[in-house]
Amino acid sequence: MSCSDTDSEDYTTSDSEDYTTSDSEDYTTSDSEDYTTSDSEDYTTSDSEDNTTSDSESCFTFGEGIQYALEQIAFPENARRTYCHDAQVIENAFITAIADYDPLFRKAFGGLSLGGSCLDGIRIHLPDEFDMHVKIRLPIDLQPVLVPDQPGYIFLRASRCKHPCVAQYRGEGYFINRQAVQKWIRQSIEAIMPRLQAIRCTRRRVYSMEYQAKGSVVAHTLLATERRNPSRQISFDFVPVFEFEATEWPRGLQKPRNGGRSWFAVPRKYANKPEDSRSFIFCAPHWERLELHDRQNLKDSLRLMKALRNANQMPGLYSYLLKSIYLDELRKNSTQWDQAPGQILIHMLGKLRQGLAKKHVPFFLVPDHNNLDKLEPEMITDYYRSISRTLNTLNQRLNANYLTNEDLHDIFGIEVEED
Repeated sequence: MSCSDTDSEDYTTSDSEDYTTSDSEDYTTSDSEDYTTSDSEDYTTSDSEDNTTSDSESCFTFGEGIQYALEQIAFPENARRTYCHDAQVIENAFITAIADYDPLFRKAFGGLSLGGSCLDGIRIHLPDEFDMHVKIRLPIDLQPVLVPDQPGYIFLRASRCKHPCVAQYRGEGYFINRQAVQKWIRQSIEAIMPRLQAIRCTRRRVYSMEYQAKGSVVAHTLLATERRNPSRQISFDFVPVFEFEATEWPRGLQKPRNGGRSWFAVPRKYANKPEDSRSFIFCAPHWERLELHDRQNLKDSLRLMKALRNANQMPGLYSYLLKSIYLDELRKNSTQWDQAPGQILIHMLGKLRQGLAKKHVPFFLVPDHNNLDKLEPEMITDYYRSISRTLNTLNQRLNANYLTNEDLHDIFGIEVEED
């Protein structure tokens, strides 16, 4: 979309970026699904542990319990429609307000691109959180440059230009300054907040916006609250990014399959390293989406893992980290993804446990980068123990072929409605 279009231009996402999941995404499992584990993967406990349960304690077979959990963490179609409709109206109001306020932004804005769980079709519960990449296009040539000893990070070398986001670094030339980008976006958002206090999505639903996280890490987080029903909220993470064609992927890095789609440079500071205002990290949500495409049982198992994380209070296992466990297995091509979701979950919890034990979870785009780099060692140890306990419980239940109401609550945070 050109910034020189007429006043009627629409700043919403393109038609190709839809918040829906494909029609093939179904929460049912087939009758042929086998929940047995392979001989090579035995997470069972000693023979002294009792894997039996009385009829009064047991509510589901293992497969039925997994299916029930999937149904409970899914969201109704009408909720998807209304939340996604409201989200797109709010996004359009947000971008229009910034473009009206800041001529520099209006010229640089290159569109919104959806990312995160909504793009991948792995959102659980309500579709009330949206990751939006705000594409910035400057009238200069940019060249991604790999950072020595910092896998996954790049600098953006710039042609000489007078722009607030471009800075000269002594002896090294001109580069995009990550901190200047975030300051620019932050100041514009702060200035337009009064305009975002009555965004009308329908005759009844009107939202006010609150600016929460202000780009100090990566995202600018805004929370929209429905004025008549304050319990209805939608959260947005707006992340300024610079877009590159697949052909501009840096030499020396293995390029995943990409379908010719672009990738992004996302502003992010190093973890536990001296600050450098030039640092950006690779991001390619559409490349990753290709890996997940048409693998419904994989997606269902990932939904279950996210529910398990929430129920067991492990917020440090953020969604992209969990997704990275799956992407790494897809890269290795070592897992059969047509297995039942419960069986895949057990297998992938084992892989997560291995990553926690090694204190390294590879980044799909640059495997030498460690996605655990921001977690404290004590937290990693606690998570390892929690995952190990849950994994042992799931294997016991799998071998005995049952899941109780208490299991569903303790493992997935699911309350079973009693008859």
